[in-house]
Amino acid sequence: MRSETEDLVAVRREMMDLLRQQVEALDSPLGLTDEKLRGCYERQARVQELREKLQDSANAMVVAMSGPADVTSLDPAA
Repeated sequence: MRSETEDLVAVRREMMDLLRQQVEALDSPLGLTDEKLRGCYERQARVQELREKLQDSANAMVVAMSGPADVTSLDPAA
């Protein structure tokens, strides 16, 4: 469980770093060159991947915490 928590912290840290870079690129007084714009698109794609990873982890934690389901209660014939 500790390793999972450390992984989630690392994912969040990377996401925050990428978002900080996005703000810096967009707030640059030098303007937004094609190269900077390309970097923004790449960072945004990575942020989306990280968001999905966090969401998957959160969903897995909810399932793990809820425990096994009582399958017989889902049987309409029971």
